[in-house]
Amino acid sequence: LELKKSMAGTAQDAMAGDAASIDAQPTPGSLFRETLARVAARTERNQPPPPPPVVTKAPNAAEFLKVAAPMLLPRADSEFMTLELAAAAAARCPTGGDYFVVRSGADAVLGALRPPIGDGTLRLCGDGNAGVAMQAALLLAECLAEAEATINQVTGPATLAEAFSRQLAFRRRWQAPEKTGGLRIFSRRRPAGDAGRPELVTGESQSAATVVAWLEACEVEAGIDAAHRTPGRVALERFGGVYVKRVDGELACICGVVGQATSPGGRRIGLVYTPPDLRKCGHATELVKGVTSELLDDRTGPGFAVIVVPAGAPDGLWTRAGYLHVGDTAEYRLDPAPRALPTDAVEE
Repeated sequence: LELKKSMAGTAQDAMAGDAASIDAQPTPGSLFRETLARVAARTERNQPPPPPPVVTKAPNAAEFLKVAAPMLLPRADSEFMTLELAAAAAARCPTGGDYFVVRSGADAVLGALRPPIGDGTLRLCGDGNAGVAMQAALLLAECLAEAEATINQVTGPATLAEAFSRQLAFRRRWQAPEKTGGLRIFSRRRPAGDAGRPELVTGESQSAATVVAWLEACEVEAGIDAAHRTPGRVALERFGGVYVKRVDGELACICGVVGQATSPGGRRIGLVYTPPDLRKCGHATELVKGVTSELLDDRTGPGFAVIVVPAGAPDGLWTRAGYLHVGDTAEYRLDPAPRALPTDAVEE
């Protein structure tokens, strides 16, 4: 609207100025460029640039959470994995690990942690759509490269993880980072008004044998190697609840729940399976809506329900069930082998 009004004003001023001279009359392109420059200058005056980012280091996970919480909690559904990792480290490892917070003025805009627990991956956190967070990721990479820190694996919001990994590899003159995986995160904050109450199945239920068989079939269909599959009976006991949908009294779909209500990510759906001959009938969508409403009704939870799926996986089921896409993560492997530098061609 601002741009449109300015364009109209500029056109009127130009026509009133020198209508007799053809050379003096502005073209649509010059009007647009002049108006855009005026609006940009006004925006810069009203919104001064943020202070330059500064890298700080926290002594432990508890102090990291104190500083980073104002940045993470408003986006807790997309950052729940960082919150869970930091909370676990604070409870189990009061000392040790690497914890960085990049500030812009008084605000934390980027965090990075590598606690003693886990596989040594450096996890980034921050708003991947914010320019100041991107600037902070590049600055942190510069600082760690100068300190010659040993970092083999990086994960976090997709844009930040890529920028950090590439900058670190460039400064250390390593091979280009290799993307090894990623996740998509979906969230829902309100129960579905039309969702029915799902039926919970336990090991003692009459339908337990069928549910066990379907849990095993789900792993086979997912391509999990036989040596790494979980027996269906064990999986049934490990889930924080397996819910089912019936049609005419017969099982039609199952849904497994993982996580704890009191954890930052709360309880969440970890598995949905419908036998091939019962698909394309909406059973999974109805069951996911019902289970999600059950999770959101739990007042001890975080107030949202999240679903995490591999990058590239179809999202139709989740969007039909009312979930919104809230973020993507990416994982990069860093190879400290020196990269090949370009050489000048030698003429024979």
